[in-house]
Amino acid sequence: MNSNIWLLTFADSIAIATTLILAALGALFTERSGVLNLGIEGILLTSAISSFLAADSTGSIWVGLIVGSLVGAIMASIHAVLSVVFRANQIVAGLALVIFGTGLANFLGKPAEGKPITTVIKPLSFGALSDIPLIGPVAFGQDIITYGSLVVAVVASLYLFRTRPGLELRATGDDPATVDSQGLSVASIRLRYTIFGGLLVGLGGSWLMLAQSAAWHQAATTNGLGWIALAL
Repeated sequence: MNSNIWLLTFADSIAIATTLILAALGALFTERSGVLNLGIEGILLTSAISSFLAADSTGSIWVGLIVGSLVGAIMASIHAVLSVVFRANQIVAGLALVIFGTGLANFLGKPAEGKPITTVIKPLSFGALSDIPLIGPVAFGQDIITYGSLVVAVVASLYLFRTRPGLELRATGDDPATVDSQGLSVASIRLRYTIFGGLLVGLGGSWLMLAQSAAWHQAATTNGLGWIALAL
C-alpha cells in the first residue's frame, strides 16, 4: 500500500515538472539573449486563465493550449518592448509584469472562480505497458505534453550548443558588442527569443491548467511555480 502511494506521488511529481521544464526553458532562452524576465509568474497566470476560458468555451484542449501559449508570447512581448526597445530597467519591468498578469488573471477569472474544468488533457494509453509494476505509471502514465516537454528540453540543448543560431543567441547575452560587429541585430535577437520564451512559458501555464487543475482557483493554480522556474 505504502509503495503504491510513493509510486503515484513520484508519477505526479514527474507530471508537475512539465510546467517547470517549459517555464525554465522559456526563461533560459530569454536570459541567454541578455534579457532578464522576472515576470514568469504573471505569464503563467494569464496563460492559465486564458487556456481555461478558451477550452471551456470551445470544448477543445488544443484551442486552449494554443490560446494560452499565444497569450504567454504576448505578455512576454510587453516585457521585450519595455526592456529592449525602451531600455527600461529589466527587474522593474519584470515585476510590473507579475503585478499586471496577476491583476489581469483576477479580472478575467473572477466570473469563473471555482468553476470545474470539463475539458482536460488525458494521459496517453499504452495498454499493458501502463500496468508494469514500478515503472508503468511513471514512464507510461503521462500525457503528450509531458513527453513533449522532455523532447523540447533535449532539442533546446542541441540548439543552444550545436547550432550557429544557438551560438549567436549565447553570444548576444555574453558579448553583444561582438554580435553587433558581425552585422547582426542584437535588439532583434533579444526580441525574438524573449517572445519565444514567453510562448514556452505560456504552454507550461496552459498545461498546468488543463492537465493538473480540477477547477480555476487563482490562488492555487501556479503556487509560485514561476519563481521556482526562474531559480532553475
